[in-house]
Amino acid sequence: MMGTDATSWKEKGNEYYKQKRYEEALRCYSEAVTVDPLYADAWHNLGKTCRALGYTDEAVTCFERAKNYSQIRSSGYTTPSLGSSQLSTDGQRLTRQGSPDTGKFGPVRTVTTGERKRSRKIWVPLIILLLVSVIAMLAFLPVITGTNGTDVFPFPVSAGTDTRPSSGQVGQAVSKIPVTGPASSLTANPDSDGIPRQYLVMKTGAVSKSFPYVLRGEHGTVNFTLYNGVAREIAKEDPYSYVGEKDRYQKFIDLPVQEMFLASLVDAIRKKTGNPDDQARIAVSLVQQIPYDQEMLDKGTLEIRYPYQTLLDNKGVCCEKSVLLAYILHELGYGVALLDFDYEKHTAVGIMAAPEYAYKNTGYAFIETTTPLIISDGDGEYPAFGRIRSLPEVLPAGDGKSFVSVSEEWKDAREWGRLNSMGPVLGRSDYTAWQSLCRKYGIVPG
Repeated sequence: MMGTDATSWKEKGNEYYKQKRYEEALRCYSEAVTVDPLYADAWHNLGKTCRALGYTDEAVTCFERAKNYSQIRSSGYTTPSLGSSQLSTDGQRLTRQGSPDTGKFGPVRTVTTGERKRSRKIWVPLIILLLVSVIAMLAFLPVITGTNGTDVFPFPVSAGTDTRPSSGQVGQAVSKIPVTGPASSLTANPDSDGIPRQYLVMKTGAVSKSFPYVLRGEHGTVNFTLYNGVAREIAKEDPYSYVGEKDRYQKFIDLPVQEMFLASLVDAIRKKTGNPDDQARIAVSLVQQIPYDQEMLDKGTLEIRYPYQTLLDNKGVCCEKSVLLAYILHELGYGVALLDFDYEKHTAVGIMAAPEYAYKNTGYAFIETTTPLIISDGDGEYPAFGRIRSLPEVLPAGDGKSFVSVSEEWKDAREWGRLNSMGPVLGRSDYTAWQSLCRKYGIVPG
């Protein structure tokens, strides 16, 4: 029988989440944060589950608690590392930058079992008291006001009734089954596009963008509206306060406000085709088509953009475009990683694939993001350093499914390599084949 400690509840929730059994995952994560109210990983995963169920306001609250509790603990405690957009499954410890004995904001110490128990004794009664007060208020408010409901629960729904649409569509009621008590409902703001009220004030300075892509030689665009107000809010974040490349990249991917405003981009990609692997191909081509920011490279700056900022500026260097693609692919449900080549100072993306298609035994197929190239082609020539010679550091960015149809790209990439190895002059049939691959993947010669 599963243990009742917070970690066991979280891990059980992780299993349910991977199976897309979101309501069971919701209950497990709720148990985890009840046992340990300061468990940032569990709060984050609870937020992901709420978002998957369409409970956007609750998701924001959970993400904010995850962020706050992570900061609290990292300033005075060692703490499980807060995961990226993936579910947190490890027990690694993370401290802020500072001397070996002190964190950035004070001395680092380990939470003892006794301190955890005292923390629970203090927090659990307070949380229970707060929940009871809220439920009592909601129960008596209709009697006091003479209305049939409140802004939080607009109308009653009998227990067991499920009125939830497939994805919490705008303007429709969303049925909610809480951990305890009868089912209730939430109503989305018809003008919010699923964005919680506290974030709507950021929707200023709207900029409409059309991002081109190529899918098997067919050209298309994904239209998306971005906001300067959101970009300004994101610019306030400081991902560089965490130690290590892995944690830094996670902070660029894992940002609640960014997730809320990029959800519509992911939905727009899904609407282009019902084939999941073709959705991934559209995402890859879309990011590859974003212009490379040579000016930033020449400046040699260490400050890189968040994915939202890269989209708004419509340009980026290799690490920026790779983080953007890793984010989108993971939101589409794929297992992804960043492939960081320290010697060449280059970053690419890996998408989970069968071993025979994986790049140098990493478990991931190679994806170049700086320019249109074929998925699984890691043998290209780069102006700065020629071919990649070193082995990458694999920085997982999210668990998910495998890119099962990559054999199509694998075959094309081998043919592309054969044609390019023949020199600048090709025979008629080979030249026709070369042109066909350029058209299929939107490759620009030279």
